[in-house]
Amino acid sequence: MAETQLAGKVQEMLNEEKWTRTTLQNYSVNSLKELDALIEQAEAETAIDELFSVCDEHLSHTKNSVIALYLAGIIALRKQPSDESYLTQLMDLFAEGRRTNIVEFICQRILDYGENKVALSRLAECYEGEEKAEQRYATWERLIKIDYDEADIVKLIAERKDKLGEREEAIDFYKKALLRYINKGLPSNVREIWLKLVEYAPEDIEYFFHVQKKIASLISPDKAATLLMDLYGTYKAKKEWATALDILKLVIDYDERNPAMRKELIECYSGKYAGHSRLQDYLKLSNISQTYRSLHEAMDDFEKHIVFDVGNFVFHRTWNIGRIASVKGDEVTIDFAKSRGHKMSLKMAIDSLMPLAKEHIWVLKAIWPKDKLREKIKTDQAWTLKTIIKSFDNRAELKRIKAELVPAVLTVSEWNSWSTKAKEILKTDPSFGNAADDIATFIVRDRPLSFEEKVYIQFKAEKSYFDRVVYFRDYIETNDFDSEYFSEMLTYFSGFLKSYQTVDEHVIASYLLLKELATKYPRIQQQVASTKFADLFAEVENPLTIYLNMKDSDLRHAYILHIKNFIPNWP
Repeated sequence: MAETQLAGKVQEMLNEEKWTRTTLQNYSVNSLKELDALIEQAEAETAIDELFSVCDEHLSHTKNSVIALYLAGIIALRKQPSDESYLTQLMDLFAEGRRTNIVEFICQRILDYGENKVALSRLAECYEGEEKAEQRYATWERLIKIDYDEADIVKLIAERKDKLGEREEAIDFYKKALLRYINKGLPSNVREIWLKLVEYAPEDIEYFFHVQKKIASLISPDKAATLLMDLYGTYKAKKEWATALDILKLVIDYDERNPAMRKELIECYSGKYAGHSRLQDYLKLSNISQTYRSLHEAMDDFEKHIVFDVGNFVFHRTWNIGRIASVKGDEVTIDFAKSRGHKMSLKMAIDSLMPLAKEHIWVLKAIWPKDKLREKIKTDQAWTLKTIIKSFDNRAELKRIKAELVPAVLTVSEWNSWSTKAKEILKTDPSFGNAADDIATFIVRDRPLSFEEKVYIQFKAEKSYFDRVVYFRDYIETNDFDSEYFSEMLTYFSGFLKSYQTVDEHVIASYLLLKELATKYPRIQQQVASTKFADLFAEVENPLTIYLNMKDSDLRHAYILHIKNFIPNWP
């Protein structure tokens, strides 16, 4: 029985609706707005819970009551976790009655409490027809920001952007669609989008290399190889042999036994080393064309030989830097600083000499005047960093960089000031990145990284959970919630809440982190909506251990506050 005057009034309204058999046609948007006024009154009188109980009880025997469904639905949205089931049922009723304007109003009321997949999906349905295309696509763009599984709509958005001539935006959405289709394991959809991106953005080679790994892992290595050959064809046609060769090597890793790869490999090598005096000799020597020879072994053999040509630099542990003076038959002649005209067999040269690029830091130290090199290094940190990193297979830590410069070029005190600027460049210059397997190792990027990509790569390379928290927060500051980078990082933390055997510091920290973010960014709310702190805490064996293992001061503080606020009778 209703205890307050307001609850009694609502009970009378419910009874009248039932007895008079009020139809859907009798309701309008204004009717629902009048019900909103009742909710505001209930809130002012702290009668919300009673109002909900009256409506919920009424629905137990009158399931299609518009008044009860609306009032209970709006109140349920205000609870944690929120529940849109009442309003979904109400929208179904009005949709069947073709009352689209009321369905739209209910969707907007749900969205007043934060982004919601159900509401956005139903709202987009309200915008049927070409005359409402702008509203429909705008709603879809909101939907895909919170529904990370939706792929078909992302593709539709990409196609529309493409049709409107918004090529760069179209490419971004095609990339999102591709990653989502990969996660769904849909090879035909993946191929369609892959080919579109090969046509529109073939130069984004790092993206394709990143994506092909996912395809190999989530669909199949054969599929990855097939798609890479599509990309390879583009670079082969442009005679960009170095990149074409990189792509082909990935294909060979997946499909070494394919005899067609040998012909393609010979064509790539012939294009890349067209000016080499011994090209044909080394191709023949390596037996690349012979099917009995392992293709990987043949490639390794060829690449060991091809670096030996007149004018190239080499390093020997005893004689240091030398330059190849001649290669005749099986004999190599090298000019070292202290041993000019030194002769050795080609086999010995391969075994004992390290080939060096003309831009290798060791070569520059040997052939540049010391003052010139010192001045260049002191004044151009970015050039120096690129030179040293590229000198060592495009991988170098700060320790290695320092070893190349101190004391040969810079004093210790000069290094201290120089390295401060260098560290800032490594952090902010998009030409530099971190190795995928080691965050302390730096690489030079052929394609500059955006800040978002840089943070994502650092996040992936980092092994520590709480260091990943720091990178996730850095990424959040960019407000780029549309990217798959954000989706992957979010999935990492939400995964701790979805699947755990015991509640440890990682589970608690993930809950606190996502709840912290949800207060600022409502779209994250759904990640924690079904989880309560008290339920998690009930499974904690040692609260102090959780606190001590939580290596983040903000999360520690939040942990204490949650215990005080949500755990009854806590000392």
